[in-house]
Order: sequence, then C-alpha cells, then structure tokens
Amino acid sequence: MEQLIIHAPHPSLRKVNETIKSIEQGNIVVYPTDSLLAVGCDPLQKKSVIRLCQLKGIDPSKANLTYLCAGITDAAILSKQIGKELFRLIKRNTPGPFTFILTAGKDVPHHFSNKKKTIGIRIPQHYFIEVMLREMGRPLLSISLASTDEEQLLYPDELVSIYRNQIDLWIDDERPQGQPSTIIDCTDWPPEIIREGGHALVW
Repeated sequence: MEQLIIHAPHPSLRKVNETIKSIEQGNIVVYPTDSLLAVGCDPLQKKSVIRLCQLKGIDPSKANLTYLCAGITDAAILSKQIGKELFRLIKRNTPGPFTFILTAGKDVPHHFSNKKKTIGIRIPQHYFIEVMLREMGRPLLSISLASTDEEQLLYPDELVSIYRNQIDLWIDDERPQGQPSTIIDCTDWPPEIIREGGHALVW
C-alpha cells in the first residue's frame, strides 16, 4: 500500500494527479472526506467495484453505494429525478456532509445497481477531494471505510491498518475522522432523514 500525505489548504496538483492515475488504473483508494474516512474506486471498472464490495463485505445488489460528485451537474446525470425542489434542497446543503438517496438514472453502471435502483449522492467539502473530482471530470464510487461504530472512533492510521492488504493507495491528511454524514432519502417527496449525522439539514 502506498501512502500520500497531503496538507491544507492547497493540495499539491502532482499528488492530485497521482491519485487520479491510481484510480484510473483500477486501484482501491482510501481518502479523507468532510465526514468519515472513505474508500473508493472507478465505477466504470467492474473488477474494481467487485474488489471494493469484497473489502466491505457487501452485496452490490442490496447496498446503497454512493457517488462522490464535484457538483449537482454530475449528480443530475446519474439521477433524472432532480427537479426544482430537490435541486434547491441539495444546493442549500452542498458541498457538505450529506448523502442524498436518489433513484438511479440510465447512466449508472448496471454492475452495481441494487434491486431498488437507488444510489447515494455526495458532494463533499474537502479541499483535496473537491480538486480531485474537478480534475478527474467524473464521479467516484465511494463508501465509508469504517464498518462499525467502534471503527468510526479509530484514528485513520488504526483504521487503515485493518484493511491495508486490500488497499492500494491511502491519501492521508493527518487529521482524525469526522462524524458520519446525514442521510436523506429523496426517492419520494417530501424527503425523509434516515440517519442524523454531524450536521443538520437546511430545509
């Protein structure tokens, strides 16, 4: 496992490009976000998606896997559900630690679509991830690395050590983990908060 150490507030473009190259090569990457430490891969590479699901012990036909997006434009491509009211709700709360559950659009790769045909959308507020997503030009498939409440309390180096044999690259900002994101089910209107996180949703 390779480790890249990053520093706020201006990430090295060289390290951003190294991360993008690793993702495009099909690698599994761990990175900080505005909530918990996350692990992700290129959603267009089926083998990488399978590895990611195996690492987390999840079934893609049952799980709500999440896309990290640079902005609402990317989210709208993945879900045709975003009308005016939902657009305003997402706009008011992003970038930030919120996961919006939406009905998946036809552009979502079928190899990890769950039976409910839903996806999670995150537009994170983290200096490195924001730049990386803009430079990459497309969303990243992402999931929290911590599998239990106990793992959410671990320092990043402790958590990464549990999964290090299944990880190819770790982006380390040398900061402790944040709090879980707030999850909002937007498949019906009005939306329903299904998990309270560290930040309150602005309605």
